[in-house]
Amino acid sequence: EGEEIEIYEDTGCAASTMVTDGKRVYAIFATGDVYALDFEGNKVWEKHFGIPDSAYGYATSLAMYRNLLLIQLDQGEDDDDKSVLYALNGKSGQVVWQKKRPVAGSWTSPIVIQTDKNEQIITCSDPLVISYDAATGKELWRADIMGSDVAPSQVYANGLVFVVQPYDSLFAIRPDGRGDITETHIAWTAEDGIPDIASPVSNGELIFLLDTGGYITCYETRTGKKVWEDDLGEEFQSSPSVVGEHLYLLSLKGVMHIIKAGREFVKISQSPLGEPSTCSPAFGDGRIYIRGEKHLFCIGKE
Repeated sequence: EGEEIEIYEDTGCAASTMVTDGKRVYAIFATGDVYALDFEGNKVWEKHFGIPDSAYGYATSLAMYRNLLLIQLDQGEDDDDKSVLYALNGKSGQVVWQKKRPVAGSWTSPIVIQTDKNEQIITCSDPLVISYDAATGKELWRADIMGSDVAPSQVYANGLVFVVQPYDSLFAIRPDGRGDITETHIAWTAEDGIPDIASPVSNGELIFLLDTGGYITCYETRTGKKVWEDDLGEEFQSSPSVVGEHLYLLSLKGVMHIIKAGREFVKISQSPLGEPSTCSPAFGDGRIYIRGEKHLFCIGKE
């Protein structure tokens, strides 16, 4: 209480995406406040971590692993000893485990991956990509390959973890290593069409990158071979989505571009929303949910 928070216009107070375990929904805000609600909207518990030390405002989204709510609270500089990964009991909000992170503030979100051997939490910030055992929080491996202002989140496809250093490189990492894997487990790297804000997306065979200027680039996940590139002619901040055989890309102006998620650039359609948007759409049960600048939209059949 009493702390003043600077809300950045581009980030806002609620940039982080919520998450659900099917029993409750969880939200975190730029204030560092976390809330658990039931599906009737009743508050189950709340937790306060304090205002994060973040240059552009806190924007990391939440993740779930079984009954654990995962909170990547990266802040400050890499030697400030402020960054922590928390795993909370979803039912009670109690801390099950927490791990100090030797990294700076970031705007990436943790992901949980299932490999042939284990389940891992993959995190990404300056200067490290770090993997943790999902159940215990024990560090499994790290790669010293990141730089400052990391915003695009990592994805897992075709047995590889893909991480983006904005404006610089896309790294494909084999996640079966232990300890420092910087020199041993980078399968391939690419340097064309690297995004600065939007996270990559993959259909397994291909991975698609979208930069703020609307330049979209497609690579093979297995080899790193560039398959195609094109310019959509608009600015973007929301991340692309793969749904079925299509890519959905929502521009800053609020125009949804739909293209084929394949080995050739094929534009299917584009539809204006009617107002700007910086949010990535959500898909479920034949509907698309989009948070615009002023309205929440639901698109689909009644």
